[in-house]
Amino acid sequence: MNTPLIRLSGVGRKKGAFTLHADAEFGSGVHLLTGRVGSGKTTLGEILAGIVEPDFGTIQCTGERRVMLLQDTSYHISTMTVEEEAGSWHGDAGNIIRIAGLCGKEHADLFTLSRGEVRRLELAAILSGSYDLIVLDEPWAGLDEEARRWVRKLIDTHAHAIIVIISHDITSLPRIDQLWEMDDGVLRQLGPVPACLESWTRAPPLIRYLIGRGEVPSGLSREELEEAVCRIHG
Repeated sequence: MNTPLIRLSGVGRKKGAFTLHADAEFGSGVHLLTGRVGSGKTTLGEILAGIVEPDFGTIQCTGERRVMLLQDTSYHISTMTVEEEAGSWHGDAGNIIRIAGLCGKEHADLFTLSRGEVRRLELAAILSGSYDLIVLDEPWAGLDEEARRWVRKLIDTHAHAIIVIISHDITSLPRIDQLWEMDDGVLRQLGPVPACLESWTRAPPLIRYLIGRGEVPSGLSREELEEAVCRIHG
């Protein structure tokens, strides 16, 4: 089995006056993609997942199975019941339903579920599957803290895959290996975590606060951030 790798060479996509540019290699591990709203993060995720084709440049993949979870869960629903939807992912439907915590709702109409329940079902299907590349766009949306912990644990079991997380919420992250930033359509690799954190010029306020107090977190996971905060407060 090949180690998953996706390489972007001179990749670009135009949307009106906006142009995205990316030269990068994504290997196995968990990658966090940050950047301002409108900087091109979701577009890059769609290119990585094969949802859209770039206007120029080349993409090379050693793996074959790629998937992306978009922010809007309605884009993914293709059936009527929980059981049918779980089965549509070509995995073990019963296992997906169990992982999602939806036992007893197998025959429920999908549109009677809460947004959080639909998201759990989709995440269970994706993170229990054998994908080489998984792109998660704001995966915590609509989830309570218990469900967020559940997602983090599932992600941590997929270290063999390439997982790209697009999120503004740094308080719910799993362990992050590499940090990337979209800067007005240009992709930049900031480097491995935690080595790159002190030079992260656009770091969120919590990271700037910790570094300003002399406490560089050992990583970006929720547990690592909590540990750094506790060191400050003794």
